[in-house]
Amino acid sequence: MKKIVFAFLVSLLMLPTMASAETKVGVIDTNYIMTKTPEREAIQQTLSKEFKGRKGQLEREFKKLEEDRTNYMSNAKTMSATQRTTTERDLKKRSSDFKLKEEAYKEDFKRRTQEEMKKLGKKLQQAVDAVAKRGGYDLLVDRRAVPYIGPGVQDVSEQVLQELSK
Repeated sequence: MKKIVFAFLVSLLMLPTMASAETKVGVIDTNYIMTKTPEREAIQQTLSKEFKGRKGQLEREFKKLEEDRTNYMSNAKTMSATQRTTTERDLKKRSSDFKLKEEAYKEDFKRRTQEEMKKLGKKLQQAVDAVAKRGGYDLLVDRRAVPYIGPGVQDVSEQVLQELSK
């Protein structure tokens, strides 16, 4: 994605020198492509399976912690000072441990998501390159990077999507 934006910016700098030559320009909508590609759904399913166990464990721990907090709040008045102190410390420790586990889970999930999206981004770049070469395009720009696109500029998003699904 960054390569596409970088290429676009470089091409803007070169635009005056390219103006004298016939330049074939096309546009792609990477948001559209990313939402329509079947690989995105496969990535979501893979990550869901990969993290299902940890997520379930966290949910069970949270539920148990909340139940124990509720029980403590209900029974605190009938407990001795020592029991209250011990229970409060235990709940605070478990809460702190839970927060650490939850943060680790979120970081791991984010890291794995980024890894998978990076792989998909490489495939997208290859598909864009293939469509550009096959179509004889000198420049393909992302729709989001350009404030205006004239009617004469062809949108090749569907072609890239088809290339990506091969």
